[in-house]
Amino acid sequence: MDPNDLESINDDLEFTIARGISSSKVLNAVREYFQQQTAEDVKVDRQSLNTSLPDEFQLSKRDAECLFTGLVLNGAAAQVGNARTFADYTFAIHVDQAVVILDAQRIARSALDDAEELNNERPKTTVEFTATFPPTMDPHPTDQVRPLSNDLRRLFFDADSVVRIANPYFDPAPPVIEYIASLSNRGVETKILTRETEAASRKLRQALNMLHEQIEPTNRNSLQVRDCYESDDDTGKQSYATHAKIAIADEELCYVGSANLTGHSLTSNFELGVLLREDSVGVAIDIFDAVFEFSKRVDLPI
Repeated sequence: MDPNDLESINDDLEFTIARGISSSKVLNAVREYFQQQTAEDVKVDRQSLNTSLPDEFQLSKRDAECLFTGLVLNGAAAQVGNARTFADYTFAIHVDQAVVILDAQRIARSALDDAEELNNERPKTTVEFTATFPPTMDPHPTDQVRPLSNDLRRLFFDADSVVRIANPYFDPAPPVIEYIASLSNRGVETKILTRETEAASRKLRQALNMLHEQIEPTNRNSLQVRDCYESDDDTGKQSYATHAKIAIADEELCYVGSANLTGHSLTSNFELGVLLREDSVGVAIDIFDAVFEFSKRVDLPI
């Protein structure tokens, strides 16, 4: 590969593939598959890729989600067909561009593997920082703080059984609505705690209804939405409301921070949060479940 190709890649190159694919060998095998293609564009899904890859380098569901998400975000792919789960969607891939992107991802993955090997020699911590920074801020302290949008995406992709989300404000623009819908579409129980749905803002109404529409009818019972908001009957002023921003995957990982699930929070605001593991996750689940059960059920669409 010409080194100038890598230099020409946008400085904002997204590294979901490098961070998410299960091993560097699988990443290399996928890159070799696209390198061998003679057509300028190809249509692929996980099944067709796995048919062409060696048995030891088969793409898992999570591998496929990360691969296709990364190629789409980096402009090398476009969705052309739906399936039961996002991992099995069909995508049109621009081959030359995909090879360039995957070469950059291999370099990044090598650096991540080296860093992980170094980290294995250090004492473990159960708290990590995650953040969004203003796009014109340079440099970002990314050596110590990971991108929030990537961490939330990975939290959703890695969940197997239950995801709990407390979030007062949504908007329909960010890909996060797709990620949440994909949870229910693959059978993951999804609980959302929000606010003021009876007098919902246009953005909140659109986001929740869009979420409902993107879930297959047979899977919509996997999604539960509740409203934690009450106003005083006499004054009309707020008595209490959801203001927490939390996302919990199974019993493994919990995000707590300042960010709403909106485009500005995930791309351009200064937002800061922490990722919790181990015993702290159980405490967060207990707190969430207590407030969730207390809150009013919301039927979609609204």
